This record gives sequence, C-alpha cells and structure tokens, in this order.
Amino acid sequence: MFKIIKYLVYLAIIAGIIIAFLMWNGGDKIRWFGKKSEEIGHTVKEKSEVFGDKSDKLEEGLTEKKELIEEKVKTVVKKAEEHGIIKREQEK
Repeated sequence: MFKIIKYLVYLAIIAGIIIAFLMWNGGDKIRWFGKKSEEIGHTVKEKSEVFGDKSDKLEEGLTEKKELIEEKVKTVVKKAEEHGIIKREQEK
C-alpha cells in the first residue's frame, strides 16, 4: 500500500516538473495538444452522428424485413395446416 502511495507521489512530482517546464517554454505545446484534441473531438462527434443515422436506417430496414418474414411464415403455416401437412393441437 505504501509503495503505491510512494509511486503516486513520484508520478505527481514528475508530472509537475514536466508541466512547469512546458509552461516555462510558453505553453505552445500544451495549446497545440489542446487544439488537436478539440479537432479530434469534432471529428469523432461528426462520425458518430453519421454512424448513428446509418444504424437507425439499418434497424428500420431490419424491422420491416422481420415483419415481412413473420407474415410469410404465418401464411405458409396456415396453408400447410389447410393441406394437412402440419397438424397442431387445438388450444383450449
């Protein structure tokens, strides 16, 4: 447990030194990283909206196909019962 705390303290010290060094140089690298992160965020948002729209269209199409298949299966089963191919027990 104490080793973990010791490593966290070391990590905080090293991170503080790195941040202080970057700020001493004007912080241009931090700003660059922030701009790139923002650009990536916008790209991810746009792509997720496109994927969401496509998945909605796909889901609608699958729902329509499922309903069509269920209708066809019911029709086939009904015709098979009429011709005596399938015999079901009567529900009470």
